[in-house]
Amino acid sequence: MHKVSRGSRFNQIYIPKSMESVFEVGDTVKVELIEKKTRIFSENVKLSEFKEKLIQEAFSFLSKFNISQIFFIGSFLSQKTDYRDIDLLIVSEENENKIYEKLIDKFNLKFHLIVIPEEKFKILSEICPLTRSMLNSYASNKKFELPKQRIDKSHIKFLLMMPEDLLKINAGSRAFYDNIRRLITIRRFLDNKELDAKSINSELKSLLGHLFEYSKENSESTSEMIKKFRKIIKAELKIIKTKQENG
Repeated sequence: MHKVSRGSRFNQIYIPKSMESVFEVGDTVKVELIEKKTRIFSENVKLSEFKEKLIQEAFSFLSKFNISQIFFIGSFLSQKTDYRDIDLLIVSEENENKIYEKLIDKFNLKFHLIVIPEEKFKILSEICPLTRSMLNSYASNKKFELPKQRIDKSHIKFLLMMPEDLLKINAGSRAFYDNIRRLITIRRFLDNKELDAKSINSELKSLLGHLFEYSKENSESTSEMIKKFRKIIKAELKIIKTKQENG
């Protein structure tokens, strides 16, 4: 709420001359936001008309929640049709299930939702290879720039736990695919290399060879395939741990 005034105050509200008889100097007025203008800030993506419209609608819909920032990420942005779901990273203190249910009710589309509190997001955007890789390409409702990366050995050790488990337990071929991809991302992070999906997938394809598409589709694995997956994991773990030991 503010009083109508004349002059050049920075927070002035402008009223058309035709309405001077309705609003006069000294009147108290109230300004209410009816609909938030939505803008898309993107990095390393080219959006189709359909995707741009969907993203704008999602930004507008999600503005009713207490959200700091929204990122569309992943294959939905990079692939024309070859994506399983729509990946959303939301920086918020809101309940993840609450946002997810409302999104599904509104759009009837399959979303993969990650909700991270703001303080944690700030830390992960510096120290986490997986988070930084996700944010290499994005479409957001606000401007964003990745902070300078820093190495956190404890966090890297935490990220290695799942690939290490796969040396002992059986899992589907997609689990091996995802974790070898994770190891490549961590290694590239430690080498201060680009974490773009194209470069990571290129390395993954080179390592897996004919098993690349096979494991991507989570096809059934033979014992020989699992041996190859584990051999790759052992080699990547050794490289990463050597890099950490050498600082």
